[in-house]
Amino acid sequence: MASRSRSNLWRFWGYGVLALLLLSLGSNAFGPGIYAVLVGLLIFFVLFQAPVYCGAINRRRGADVDFCRNNSTGLILGCHLRQHKWSKLGQEWWSLGWRQKTKGIWTGAAAKLATVSGVVGTVTGIIGVIK
Repeated sequence: MASRSRSNLWRFWGYGVLALLLLSLGSNAFGPGIYAVLVGLLIFFVLFQAPVYCGAINRRRGADVDFCRNNSTGLILGCHLRQHKWSKLGQEWWSLGWRQKTKGIWTGAAAKLATVSGVVGTVTGIIGVIK
């Protein structure tokens, strides 16, 4: 039972990297190289491993677009369905307007947390590198 809960917590390792970035911002404990590595890890987590909804296009009905609501990992990857794996970077995605493109990154608390973490972590890392 303990190993199952440990594996569930391991899915959120990127938020620990974000906390480390935020806590180290006020001190001079890390050099620019460490900040760059931490930001790289955080961006990798947000884009490929953060637990979020799939958000791939299921079907279009006129101007309305139905998005997939299955669980997936990362803001770029899709769910367990083969057609959804890389569909967020496919041709249909590029033909959508910005409102429809960004709808998937704000669906649900997990996606909002991943998006905000990526932005805050990147800004924090840039500030840390400049310092």
